[in-house]
Amino acid sequence: MLRHFLNPPNWFTAASIFCSSYALMLIAGPGEVTSEILQRACVLVVFGGIFDLLDGRVARITNRYTEFGVQLDSIADIIGFGVAPAIIAFTWKLHELGSIGVAAAFFYVVCAAFRLARFNVGKSDSNENDNPWELEGHSEGLTSTMAGGILVTAVWIANGYFHTVRVPAWGLAAFVLLLALLMISRLPMRNFRDLRHNHVARRILAVSLAACAVGAVVHPSLWWGIGAAIYLTLGVLDGMIVAIHTRQIKKALMMDELESALDGSLYDDYPEDDEASESIESTR
Repeated sequence: MLRHFLNPPNWFTAASIFCSSYALMLIAGPGEVTSEILQRACVLVVFGGIFDLLDGRVARITNRYTEFGVQLDSIADIIGFGVAPAIIAFTWKLHELGSIGVAAAFFYVVCAAFRLARFNVGKSDSNENDNPWELEGHSEGLTSTMAGGILVTAVWIANGYFHTVRVPAWGLAAFVLLLALLMISRLPMRNFRDLRHNHVARRILAVSLAACAVGAVVHPSLWWGIGAAIYLTLGVLDGMIVAIHTRQIKKALMMDELESALDGSLYDDYPEDDEASESIESTR
């Protein structure tokens, strides 16, 4: 166990767990949960997401990738981007809906858990042929990291820069359900892992970062808010286009295979030219 504690990638995963745990402690602490406390909790979850993105890169750089680290990362994800965002959203607004708010928060956590389980199963060698995901540069559904980051960013901005705007509890519940459904869907969501080979993805990322930088001048939270809005909007549109295009390609390939099979079966019903000529000569 000591070697796992000394493995550098696990330090970043532990830092992510610390951020999400501290966020939950702030929410569950004594006294009234003010907007300042909510903002601090949301910022902690965002930093947890940054550490979560770094642990995999550190593992590749140091060549210290282990199965233990993969499982630890999944546990950190369900805490940081499943439980913590749901509790923050429930504490802020969803509690006003009573049992419906509880159901919405619970559904979000369950979808995050199912999303992570599907990802882990998809990576295992024993199930690599079970509904394989072949779209480079896209993930299968919205990742739990992005879903949690988008949710806490919305809460952060609503309690910060847009604190004068009243957000209805039903609107937040609908938003939570949308993120939950996107996590368990098969909609391709861009992950920008194909930046080196995809100039369109590079341009989209550059324009998005420029927009985030402009927003950060107005308020720090808008850096994340604008980025989350752009990613969710363009991500869903891009995913729908990619899904339709991929389905059309698969349908065309299936039609080509079917036509080839039918052509082959028709030719099999008739003798080849040499055989036909021999049969004609024999009848003369």
